[in-house]
Amino acid sequence: MILGYILENVLGFFFALALFILPPSSRCTRETERRLPYVERVRGVLIQGCSSFYDSAIVLCFSSQIASIVMLSRLDYGVSASGMGDSTAKITWAVSLLTLLPLLYVAYLSQLLQGPPSNKQAARQVSKQKLRFGLFSVCWLLTLYPFYSKVIGYFGPSLIGNDEGQVISDHDWHIIQAVCTANVKDISDRELVAMQLFGVTGSLFVSSCTLIQVIWLGLHRQHEDSKLVQRVKRYRISIGPKLTILFLVLLPIFAVSQIWTILRMRQFQEGIARNTGNGYLDSQWTFGQVASITVFAPVAVECGFHWVNG
Repeated sequence: MILGYILENVLGFFFALALFILPPSSRCTRETERRLPYVERVRGVLIQGCSSFYDSAIVLCFSSQIASIVMLSRLDYGVSASGMGDSTAKITWAVSLLTLLPLLYVAYLSQLLQGPPSNKQAARQVSKQKLRFGLFSVCWLLTLYPFYSKVIGYFGPSLIGNDEGQVISDHDWHIIQAVCTANVKDISDRELVAMQLFGVTGSLFVSSCTLIQVIWLGLHRQHEDSKLVQRVKRYRISIGPKLTILFLVLLPIFAVSQIWTILRMRQFQEGIARNTGNGYLDSQWTFGQVASITVFAPVAVECGFHWVNG
């Protein structure tokens, strides 16, 4: 399903970048005023496509988080380790973060989906944005267990060693490694550190953004007329473009790091499967691969419909 995850992140970045470059009519410059009708038409198509993208991405993210929790909990609590080695666990951790990252563009940067000014549409846009962030929060809550599993897996006590309570000795583990990883490019210490660094940092970044937004929404709802809330609101508006640029830089970096983690671990798994005389089925097109791509088909349909009928 790696292609579906890549497509989700590419679409999320594309819509965020395009909507950032094409400002709403209230912020158009003299240069863009001449092309205002065309700009508004394109922006309207992008807004509808981005909204459809978010709905599709929520479905993919939610289902991926549920699958990650089921697989990791079976491994962590000793229910069953069938098909869940260390490499598969690392891939699962990466997928959990990778499917959540593109949702942050729409859930946090609400100004990107600002349409033409209208009193009737203003209330609807606010309600829809609250719904988007609510759905994002549900997916974020589901990522907490994969994040917990990731931290324990990276920084918890090892089951390999010669001390009491460890399940296999260093000597026996080296023998297994020598047999299974012969002629296979092993995961180096630098690669492992990079996986740990980007995986944990990315999760902490998403969690920090989510908690800040939750606190802000709570303050805004309970103390909307207070001087503090109004001051913070003006500050958030003033740093909006800078915050968007920050997201457009950091989120792709985190996404690329997780894609690299998945591809590198799959390469390692494929080498081990080849050494042990087993087939590597994850590279084949299956139901999951097709479903993860076609889930975004409504985005193209929505964009085409609004372009023709806009």
